[in-house]
Amino acid sequence: MPKITITEPFNFASGGNVTHYKKGPDQDVPQAVAEHAMNRGFTPKPKPKAEAPAATAEADK
Repeated sequence: MPKITITEPFNFASGGNVTHYKKGPDQDVPQAVAEHAMNRGFTPKPKPKAEAPAATAEADK
């Protein structure tokens, strides 16, 4: 289960059940809930990973 930070409380409905998720950091949630929260803006989007600098021809000398 992914851990996400919820920046705005929301409800998630699945299979006739509705679960309320409260605002807060590092919450373990099912993958479907994490995707819903990211798609709807209830959690910050993950920061892109920094790319490694490309090797230059001069560095190989």
